[in-house]
Amino acid sequence: MTETTHRWRPPREHQEAPSGGVVDEARHPVARRIADVLWTPGGQQRMFLIDDEENIRQAIRYGVRLDSIYRTTGHESVDGSLLAAIPAEVPRHVLADDVAKGLFRADRRSRVFALARRPALPKLPDLTGRPGDIVVLDGVRLMGNIGAVTRTACAFGAAGVVLVDSGLTSTVDRRLVRASRGMVFAVPVVLATGQQLQGYLRRQGVPLVSLSPRASTPLSAAGHVDRRIALLFGSEKRGASASLENSATRRYHVPMSPDVESLNVSVAAAIALYERRTRTRHWC
Repeated sequence: MTETTHRWRPPREHQEAPSGGVVDEARHPVARRIADVLWTPGGQQRMFLIDDEENIRQAIRYGVRLDSIYRTTGHESVDGSLLAAIPAEVPRHVLADDVAKGLFRADRRSRVFALARRPALPKLPDLTGRPGDIVVLDGVRLMGNIGAVTRTACAFGAAGVVLVDSGLTSTVDRRLVRASRGMVFAVPVVLATGQQLQGYLRRQGVPLVSLSPRASTPLSAAGHVDRRIALLFGSEKRGASASLENSATRRYHVPMSPDVESLNVSVAAAIALYERRTRTRHWC
């Protein structure tokens, strides 16, 4: 096999460091390493997988250490600016399409992806020195919703997102990285129990407030709370847990048509964070 049949062909100034030919067998050590990352239970491996060029770019921007990068033979072009951002020492590999299909099985298969070293998971104290309100998702388990809220939190300057009863074991879960469009690397996303969260907020003197359709006070009033708050959102079906809901010191509702029972959690979070952003600028 000649060099031109298995080397990437980015612009000359961004060409890859030399590496092996096309990985065309599932038994190849490179393929087996990817399989280990894909199919070892979340949180138990040292590496994690990042799909797609945009998410890889965000990972690099926010200090995630890439281990290796991959493309499939069906994807001939990789953005030159991404190649320029990848450290020269990061190995680059090409996978045969059928090998990639076997590795990803029925799961979503990316044409470009990377393995990266798993960063330390954010903890509640990591929120302490950051400006902005704290977003709390209690019982929210749909990755699309968690990812959308994470992007919104980043867009409106929230200190971070706390996930309670999310079902996740790691916040660099492949599904969440995709759903957040890489913004999970930009803002702390913390896994915590309700008890841990309550203790942290109590020590920090941060009031917990909730959005509830049964509340009598409109959300606009939250914009006049001139201090940092933690905004509590529950799942669309069940709402927040009784424990956290009962510990909320204020409750607000979003005025809307009585014909609509509730809003998607990501929409409610966006409205609340926008309200806070526009009225209490020094907190965001």
